[in-house]
Amino acid sequence: MGKIIIYSGEKGIGKSSYLKKSFGKHLGVEGILQPRMDGIKYLENLSSGEYRQLELHNEFHSPGNVRIGDYIFSEAVFKWGRDTLLNCFLLNPSFLIIDEIGPLELAGSGLEPALSKLLNLLKESETKALLVVRPALIERVIDFYKLEDVQLIHFGEENKLFI
Repeated sequence: MGKIIIYSGEKGIGKSSYLKKSFGKHLGVEGILQPRMDGIKYLENLSSGEYRQLELHNEFHSPGNVRIGDYIFSEAVFKWGRDTLLNCFLLNPSFLIIDEIGPLELAGSGLEPALSKLLNLLKESETKALLVVRPALIERVIDFYKLEDVQLIHFGEENKLFI
C-alpha cells in the first residue's frame, strides 16, 4: 500500500488553508479540501481551485441532504466530491489529499463509498495519501478503513510533511 499520512488537528485551526497554500500548485498532488469561507464549509478541488458550498442553512434542509448535529450538508456537493476524488485518482497522482474524514464517512455517508474504494485502490498503487482526521477520530478511522503503514502528523508539525 502507498504510505498513508493522517494529518490531524482540532476544528478551525487552519489545516485546510495550510494544505492549499503548501500543495495547491504542486504537480502530482491532487485531492479535495474542506475550507471554511465566511463561516461556511465548502468542498474544493485542490488542483483546479473549483469549489462548491457544502454546508447549508436550516431552510435548505431536505430529505436528500445530510444532517449531523447542528449542521446540514448538501448531498449533491458530497456526490461532486466523491466524483472529484475518483477522477483525481485516475490522474495517477504521486499524492492524494482527502480533507476530511469524519463521523459521516464512518457512518457510510459523506465521501463514502468513494473513500473506501480509493483506499482499496491505493493498496495496488504507488500513490501516497494524506487524510485529514480530527484527533478524537484517529483510532476509529484507522480501524474502520483497516489502514496500515500510517504516519501521524499533528497540525503544527508541517516540517514532517514530505510530499
